[in-house]
Amino acid sequence: MTNKPKEFEIKEHQLFISSIKHWLRLKKENKIAPSKKKMARKITLFVILSAPFRWFQSILIAARLKRISFENNPPVFVIGHWRSGTTHLHYLLAQDKRFVYLDSFQAFFFRVAFVSKGIMRPLLGHLMPSTRLQDNVKIDAHSPQEEEHPLTNLTEKSGMQIFFFPKNRSYFDKYNVFEGTTEKEIKDWKKVYLKMLKQISLFQGKKKQLLLKNPHNTGRVKILLELFPNAKFIFIHRNPYEVYSSTKYLYQKAVKTQFLQEFSEEAIEERIIYCYEKSMQKYLEDKHLIPKDSLFEISFSELETQPINSLEKIYSNLNISDFTKNITHFKAYLNTVKSYKKNQLADIPLEVKNQINTRWKFAFDNWKYERVEE
Repeated sequence: MTNKPKEFEIKEHQLFISSIKHWLRLKKENKIAPSKKKMARKITLFVILSAPFRWFQSILIAARLKRISFENNPPVFVIGHWRSGTTHLHYLLAQDKRFVYLDSFQAFFFRVAFVSKGIMRPLLGHLMPSTRLQDNVKIDAHSPQEEEHPLTNLTEKSGMQIFFFPKNRSYFDKYNVFEGTTEKEIKDWKKVYLKMLKQISLFQGKKKQLLLKNPHNTGRVKILLELFPNAKFIFIHRNPYEVYSSTKYLYQKAVKTQFLQEFSEEAIEERIIYCYEKSMQKYLEDKHLIPKDSLFEISFSELETQPINSLEKIYSNLNISDFTKNITHFKAYLNTVKSYKKNQLADIPLEVKNQINTRWKFAFDNWKYERVEE
């Protein structure tokens, strides 16, 4: 779209479509910084204005949700830390028409998507930037999206709440790696998550298989298997230094715009190191629970340099579909991203690199990446 500005800035907030009860709970659990009060008031306004539409949608779809089951058609989960290539893999697999996935429109208008799609989906297409701020990947209202976005509007039990309330790390600890979580809290999380997936399936086409990409799920393998024992998992990893630099850029360009608390640059650096450390170690601890024919691991480098060969390995090892029927679709998509250029990321400061070398040593060792010692 030629009328879009070259530099797009996020001026809205992901919690706009929350319920009144949910928003009040978050405000009770967290202190909002004085500098963020204006945004908080704006969230309150949108929460109140959207209430009738949310109530109407809940009534509209309640009976239909009860008829959806994943027992014979479990999801395929794409997991891996943020900035490890999960989006590229998700976009590629989404070319297979046997899958359905959460799209950007439903992700950001989840609680009113059914009753507003005729008006809001075309409007979103005009308001959205043509590429994601953090990596220049093309995006529109129909692009695949991760389900953690709507989860933040449904429950406080989402690790992504630390993107809004960074001082409250318990959201990550309790609901990304399930440390210090009670049995009731786990049961409640499963209930909300399953209902959300049913809603995605109903909106996108309930007879097809769900393709889900969500970095937050990397540490949730055990819990997801309790929900979906026959689910398939594709885990993608990337050079840890690249992951750190790219995640820091993600915070600068996107995550910080959603903060409702003040959080220093030093605290952000520590948070990046901590989340990678905990979620990747949790994955390594629990991945043995996944049946061998239900897990495939791949590096971003291999996917980037040999995409068709990589996809063929995934399909063959997981037996998820007929690979040959989709080669044309995969190649067509790859042709559209031939000119894609990565961001030029800043060098990692020495003291941070030392932290990475020490605390992420397990990742270098497990996935055979070379550590650079100063």
